[in-house]
Amino acid sequence: MNESLVLPAAGEACRAAAVSKWVEAGTPLKLQLDAVMTTDLFQTAKSRCQPQIDLYNEAAAQVCLLETTEGPPWTYNEFWAADGPDQDSNGAVYFDGDYDLATMFGQTQNFTDIGSAAVCLADCYTGLGPGCDVIKEQGWMVNYGKVPVSNYCDMQWAGIDNGYDDIKLCASEAIADPDTVTKEEFVNHFRLIQATAQQCRYKYCYPALAAQIEDQVCTKTTSGDNRFVLSAASMQLTIVLGAASSLLLYYM
Repeated sequence: MNESLVLPAAGEACRAAAVSKWVEAGTPLKLQLDAVMTTDLFQTAKSRCQPQIDLYNEAAAQVCLLETTEGPPWTYNEFWAADGPDQDSNGAVYFDGDYDLATMFGQTQNFTDIGSAAVCLADCYTGLGPGCDVIKEQGWMVNYGKVPVSNYCDMQWAGIDNGYDDIKLCASEAIADPDTVTKEEFVNHFRLIQATAQQCRYKYCYPALAAQIEDQVCTKTTSGDNRFVLSAASMQLTIVLGAASSLLLYYM
């Protein structure tokens, strides 16, 4: 990977062109998401989460530029567009934070249901760990396990994945109204996925750092009350999972 390819203007031009081509194609998925984006609920989430959306788009711009310049075996959009109603497009819905926010409404039934989610999307790409088993077992991910680790790391796919998690957490805090769990449990579910996904990235792309985090930062309590403590120096955060959560703590 050429580390000099951190060129915001060029990356944004690449991203915008890809998204524009996808929008012009008018796929069934686009029409579905356009309808979601007209709702008050979406507009509330978008207004609250605009900083996260902007960071998502910055990450997508960098991925677009790297992939266009480097020509990897797999592109991010190629991997994801193979599934569902967008398979005949260029898949650039995943280069746009607004549209990817809109995809979350169907997955969560308008942020009333946690649904199912992978705790390590890198495992979906590489097939080398259990963090994507919940999706693998559903049988719809046709490209599961086909992406080399170097492709995932060098093209910086984790930037988009982490941006997605940040938007989903923000939207949960803004508009979640769950049916079967408390709002705190709903939000904590996605907060913990956010933390686990970051560690997942380190495991694949920065293994030495991942080992240090495991050894020095993350501690599972032995109290039996579903508490997990992330501590560093004088800073400590305790995440409490409700009984309804089935989230796998992948790295603790």
